[in-house]
Amino acid sequence: MGNEVTVRSDVASKLRGETRYVADIHLPGELYGGVVRSPHAHARIVKVDVEKARAIPGVQAVLTADDVPGGAYGPTQFKDWNILAKDRVLFVGDEVVAVAATSEAALRAALAAVEVTYELLPAVLQPEEALAPGAPVVHDEQPDNRPMHVQLERGDVDAAFAKAHIIRGGRYTTNRIYQGHLEPIGVLANWSEEEGLTIWAPSHIPYRARETYAAAFGLPEDKVRIVVPPIGGSFGAKYVLKAHVIAAALAMAAKQPVRMVFDRYEDMLTAHPRVPLTIDIRIAADAEGRFLGKDVVVWGDAGARVYWSPNVMATACTRPDSLYHFGAVRAEGHLCYTNHSPTTCMRGFGNAEMLFAVESVIDEIADGLGIDPVEIRLRNIVRRGEVTIHGYQLDSCELEACLRQAAELSGWARRQALPPNRGLGVALGNHVSGYRGIDSRFEGSTAVARLRDDGRVEIETGEIDLGQGMSATYAAIAARVLEISVDSVIVKSGDTARYPFGIGTLASRSTVMGGNAVKLAAEQLRQQLTVFAQGEYGADVELIGGVVQSGGAAHSLAEVAARYRSRYAGDTLEVRASYRPETDFPGKDFYGNPSPAYPFAAHVAEVEVDPETGRVRVVGYWAVHDAGVVLNRTAAIGQVVGGVAQGIGWATMEDLVVAEGQVKNLSLLDYRMPGASDIPPVSVSFVEVPDPHGPFGAKSVGEVAIDPAPAAVANAIANAIGARGRHLPLSPERVWRLLHAEEEQR
Repeated sequence: MGNEVTVRSDVASKLRGETRYVADIHLPGELYGGVVRSPHAHARIVKVDVEKARAIPGVQAVLTADDVPGGAYGPTQFKDWNILAKDRVLFVGDEVVAVAATSEAALRAALAAVEVTYELLPAVLQPEEALAPGAPVVHDEQPDNRPMHVQLERGDVDAAFAKAHIIRGGRYTTNRIYQGHLEPIGVLANWSEEEGLTIWAPSHIPYRARETYAAAFGLPEDKVRIVVPPIGGSFGAKYVLKAHVIAAALAMAAKQPVRMVFDRYEDMLTAHPRVPLTIDIRIAADAEGRFLGKDVVVWGDAGARVYWSPNVMATACTRPDSLYHFGAVRAEGHLCYTNHSPTTCMRGFGNAEMLFAVESVIDEIADGLGIDPVEIRLRNIVRRGEVTIHGYQLDSCELEACLRQAAELSGWARRQALPPNRGLGVALGNHVSGYRGIDSRFEGSTAVARLRDDGRVEIETGEIDLGQGMSATYAAIAARVLEISVDSVIVKSGDTARYPFGIGTLASRSTVMGGNAVKLAAEQLRQQLTVFAQGEYGADVELIGGVVQSGGAAHSLAEVAARYRSRYAGDTLEVRASYRPETDFPGKDFYGNPSPAYPFAAHVAEVEVDPETGRVRVVGYWAVHDAGVVLNRTAAIGQVVGGVAQGIGWATMEDLVVAEGQVKNLSLLDYRMPGASDIPPVSVSFVEVPDPHGPFGAKSVGEVAIDPAPAAVANAIANAIGARGRHLPLSPERVWRLLHAEEEQR
């Protein structure tokens, strides 16, 4: 079932409402699953009484922690997950009891009938408080509440600051952001003794999910199958989830299929949002504006369990250092447990957060020295052929061209002549394109290319299409190699029992990792197809336009496929190819070349601020990207516009408000995301210079599209009002207070 896409009909089927997401998949005899959740941020479970729930007609399974395996597991090296809470609940929404019933009415009645007695415990709700002596301990195995501590220094940072002409910095904070996927969290699970556990779930790392879920139940991995239906958005939310495990536990207990689909309220209550960071930063520069040193201390709120927050913390502490020549860098990162819902990654993955601070401080240095913000960046950016301070090898880099073009297109020279309360802001971004540091055991990507009986070509991959156009890109790569139409290529993925192993769609891996594997497989298919055709039709065979030509005769690929089946007892012509780049797995020192390629971007935002209300309106936006050779221009532009829209929303309005551990804005009416009227026309341009490691010279664009956006908007606001906001979002209230800071101090 999986993500099987005939490229030409993918968009049309979605527009017609024909695409079957997980909520549209049904199995005979399926049950409705649900969860009783903790109303408290931290409490001891004194008693759980489920007898009334079990007695309700239609209830097929009621599970507590005593009914499921109790071993710790998790998708990262930090094994702190459970299936259901046993002794304590650790956040509002923590899972205590699971129920499966034959109807929604019976499920609701059973959930309401469960009685849980709690003894309230002190909660810790801020990372810095979590590190304080005597703070409540979230996990007994980690009494200091700090599962991850980053410490790194390159060069002599103290000496750099000692000789600085100017030092700027301060405390910057980034907030919780709800990923805002249109499709809420959902899952369908089934169990049989013969086939094991099958889970239909929109995960974009299904093989890691399979490994994690197998560990939860003590099953061998070949007894767990993950099928990925089309995904209705994720942005990092749908990696590996407890909902999948609980549905599986219910299916195993009831011996019937169980489906769980959250409504928006439950989806937002249990959301695993973007990791909020508190950043103390200083940057030193000489009198000419050349950077001498950068020093940061970061606190991250992991919530009550570790999802993917360690990767976010590592990225925040390192990746922006490969955008500029900082001379010497030091970073300390504290990832802390709190009694909040676990946090996870979201597009930009820690890089966008730190760039908000870095790019803001760079503007402050430029102001202090009287240097234009574009000029100070030109004096410090990395360039092609360099090795960055953390070991990134930049075999392609058109950052300077991006910056110059963004300045020209936006009319940057008019910045000093703008009317009051109007401002222009610039920010740069970098990212990875095929990051190595996901799994130390595996690297690269694998693809299968197959000549179907009807003459079309089928591509199988372990990477997952999230709706970002990956399948269309892979089809375009295969079609280009084979000289056939894109409509003749079918791309399939999303079934751990059928398709090649894949690390998954994260860390901007799809274009380079998956694309190179598809390219290799298509090349090998073409080679084998040619060799076979030469044996059938003669040595002068050519494959042109989807037709095998030989001696003036033309043979369709369907004819060639039929001949191959005839020669090889019904077998199909197919090849399997793997791409493995020469990259480094980051060690504890975070040094090495973790990605085959690195994309870059320069963004300029123009804003208008209402001084009476503090409301910010983004009135212009220019984004110039170094994405190598653009393979699918429509998709690439869409990725950039989408990233910019998310960045504008984050910078000006989006905020998942949590008080005493409880999410307060549990609807898309109360959680404000930008609409069409909030996004200006976005000018998107590409500086197309081939990268030697990407398929046909391509690099990624999906995540780097958001990386500079919050900083560009923040810098534009500072230019417009003459005061700098250091805390996201820069809501109307915060901007108004910046405008009236002197009045409030009187």
